[in-house]
Amino acid sequence: MDPVLQALEEALLKKEDTVLATVTASSGSTPRGEGARMLVGLEGRLAGTVGGGAVELHSIAIAQEAIRERRSNIHHFILNKNQIEDIGMICGGNATVHYLFLAGDNQETLETVQAARQAIRQRQPSWLITDISQEDQLGLALFTAPQGANPADPDFDQEGWHFSGFPPDHACTRALLADPQLLCQRGRTFDLCDHQFYVEELVVPGLVYIFGGGHVGQALTPVLAKVHFAVVVLDDRPEFTDPALFPGAYDVKLCDLDHIDRTVAIGPEDFVCIMTRGHSNDMVVQDQVLKTPARYIGVIGSRHKVATIDKMLRERGHSQADLDRSISPIGLDIGGETPEEIAVSIAAQMIAVRAGKREARRQG
Repeated sequence: MDPVLQALEEALLKKEDTVLATVTASSGSTPRGEGARMLVGLEGRLAGTVGGGAVELHSIAIAQEAIRERRSNIHHFILNKNQIEDIGMICGGNATVHYLFLAGDNQETLETVQAARQAIRQRQPSWLITDISQEDQLGLALFTAPQGANPADPDFDQEGWHFSGFPPDHACTRALLADPQLLCQRGRTFDLCDHQFYVEELVVPGLVYIFGGGHVGQALTPVLAKVHFAVVVLDDRPEFTDPALFPGAYDVKLCDLDHIDRTVAIGPEDFVCIMTRGHSNDMVVQDQVLKTPARYIGVIGSRHKVATIDKMLRERGHSQADLDRSISPIGLDIGGETPEEIAVSIAAQMIAVRAGKREARRQG
């Protein structure tokens, strides 16, 4: 989402009108699902995508017309051949796209976008609310909570949270503030006060901890960053903690591998990739990580190495159930050999786990 917000901020700073296109509903086989975003200016697409192809081409044209008319719009695409809304695709699905007109001279929108981008940089719990109503849209709003807060928790303490963007005296604003849990969703559409809203979580909980700043770690970091993982790289060698080696990393830390808890606190939403400079260090780190609630634990190496380390971990008191929490060798079996190919296989596996398409445990 940040590339779209960045492009929107740049357009607002230049006082250029734009349209934010959002896929608000989809069914069947469609190019992109609910929540896909694209920002369009008068000259064409600025950032993001709603799936490419005919849907995107038509969406750009609709958005440009909305800019010229200075109004929002909504369009239902039928992706079946020979249907009324046939656009030459045979995917066999339907998609609804909302086009929110954003005036370039709206200071409130600019402040909301800048606050959203700052929240993303600081990994502050935050949600962007888009009014996707047919008419009388309120635009964009931002809800932020303090670091470490979980607003979805029924016992959530509202102290320190902040809501901005919509008029404070509007009925929708009052209703949203009365029930902030409505705002704490990972992509949800809901109706309230005769308006329809789409909520997007800007900072997905969970970090990726890469133990080992070698060739694979260096190749993996930018790949994961591109698919919206927040990566923390850790190594016990100062020369392998240079941020310049890890484009896109959220953080790079020097870490005592014998005592990783002095540097990081691994939680139940976190992913861990273990790829240190040697088998013994991998085992030491894995021994500690298995004592955490990490969502994903992947360890690089051959099957022979895995068997050797498993034996050592059993000797340290780990059960077979503990060992089965690790995926080793890490990554999908795509025949990759180079650091870059291995990085792709690991990233693909982690995307599948994040999406709930694959268990974060050994297969076979």
